[in-house]
Amino acid sequence: MKIFPKFFLSYWLSFCAVTLLIFAVGTYTFERDLFRFVTRIETAQLQTFASEIEYYYAEVQTWDFLKENPRMADLILRQRRSFDENLIILPNVINENRRFRFSFNTNRDIERPGRLYLLDESLDVVIGDKSVINQMLASEEIDKVLKERFILSAINHEGKQVGTLALLISERLYEAIDLAFARSNNQTLRFSAIAGLLFAAIISLVLTMNMTGPIRKLARGTRSLISGEFKTRVSINNKDELGKLSRDFNILAKTLDKNSESQKQWLADISHELRTPIAILKSELEAIDDGIREFDKETLQSLTHEVKRINNLVNDLYELTLADLGAMKYQMREMDIGSCLEDVVDSYRDRLESSEIELSKSIHSVSNFLGDSYRLEQLFSNLIENTLRYTDSPGKLNVQLIEEKNNIFITFSDSAPSVETEVIEKIFDRFFREELSRSREKGGAGLGLAICHEIVEAHSGQISASLSDLGGLSIQISLPRGDS
Repeated sequence: MKIFPKFFLSYWLSFCAVTLLIFAVGTYTFERDLFRFVTRIETAQLQTFASEIEYYYAEVQTWDFLKENPRMADLILRQRRSFDENLIILPNVINENRRFRFSFNTNRDIERPGRLYLLDESLDVVIGDKSVINQMLASEEIDKVLKERFILSAINHEGKQVGTLALLISERLYEAIDLAFARSNNQTLRFSAIAGLLFAAIISLVLTMNMTGPIRKLARGTRSLISGEFKTRVSINNKDELGKLSRDFNILAKTLDKNSESQKQWLADISHELRTPIAILKSELEAIDDGIREFDKETLQSLTHEVKRINNLVNDLYELTLADLGAMKYQMREMDIGSCLEDVVDSYRDRLESSEIELSKSIHSVSNFLGDSYRLEQLFSNLIENTLRYTDSPGKLNVQLIEEKNNIFITFSDSAPSVETEVIEKIFDRFFREELSRSREKGGAGLGLAICHEIVEAHSGQISASLSDLGGLSIQISLPRGDS
């Protein structure tokens, strides 16, 4: 199942559960409160009727008139009393509505059974279904039964209780108006529940679309990245985790796009760099083969030079590939970096002299440095080769090593020509050369300084460039001592 129907069902079922719970609680609460309301009304009416019965009793001071005619008590519930010389005058009440919610009537054929009992001072039943009382008294005393199962209203005469009206607490509704009200309320609750379920479906749909919309965007964006469309961007303005995820996605896409462009450019540069010496080799060999050029020492040197260029380029590319893969091997050991730099500089003394480059140095021994001597020699050699390749003759090269606290600072400064200030930060980029034609003449491919950058970073150091006081370029290297 897809994420959209999963979210929708989750939201909708949750809303349904809440709606049904509210419906159940509302129904239960309504029925309970309605019974309480009906009980309060019946209690008030019971007290009213008790006062009317009390008036009848005061006239005759006996319950015999009711024992002999139980129907009279039920009629009293329907009308106002009227007395004339101790005679009870009862008008025709057959077609009149009942004034009270209860009745003495014990006829089981009527819709509403009798719930009202008249008890004398001895708690004997005067009017009412005695069998019901007797069933209740089978296991319990009458006082307990009356308090728990009945609503009671005392009938007093001359300060003395002469009887009790006892109304059996109803367990269900009997009155038509109560039943109609209850049915109407239940219908309203059911309608509200159905409307709530429909509204829950709408809300669930909106929430699901709001929740899954960004997820679907991210899914489509991810598929685009997989297919190689690195220009893909996802626009999600949420300030939650999904918004943060979209921003991370865009950063990833931008990085992949940049790397893809860099890779394409790198391959183009490699192809271009290899094409030139190969083309020269091809033309030289074709010229020899056609007899246009003799295979002499000069020709051999030219061919050897181009082969050397290709070899250097391949070696540099190999080194950079190892660095990118994290496979460039480093054997960190305690060493004297000052002596290492001194040895490399001395090995280039003859070549510098032949190129009319004056060498000056300020190097002292720094022991207990943790580094890879082979890679550091490669670093220093590349920097001196850069000076030999690009510095005009006569020129100068100044090499310094300064130790300050926990850092070692090494500087290579040469004389003119310099580079433009705007491009100084780019000189460590791969295949970067300020003057392409001149670089090719000198045999450079723009990879030496890039390798230097990788070696310095592997030693947790920093490398930078600036204009030299000698008129050329100054390379500054900062390395932590890495004491053991």
